Amino acid sequence: MVAPRILGIAAALLTAGALLAIAVPASAQQKQKKISYEEAFRRCKAFMDKEKGSLGAGTTSDANKSTRGAACMRKFGYRL
Repeated sequence: MVAPRILGIAAALLTAGALLAIAVPASAQQKQKKISYEEAFRRCKAFMDKEKGSLGAGTTSDANKSTRGAACMRKFGYRL
């Protein structure tokens, strides 16, 4: 009784895994074109300036700003 149920669950999981393996490469092909370093820097600087205004003056340290800026640049595919 239990063996057919386990086989059915295993078959369902394998089918779902196969469908997922097919779907992932298709979505990876729709990846955005990499923007230039200057454009990424401009977007990150604008984001950091906007964020600085919402946090108030003097609330973030230089190390914190550097870390957040590096994380933003990494989002666009660039390493510092």
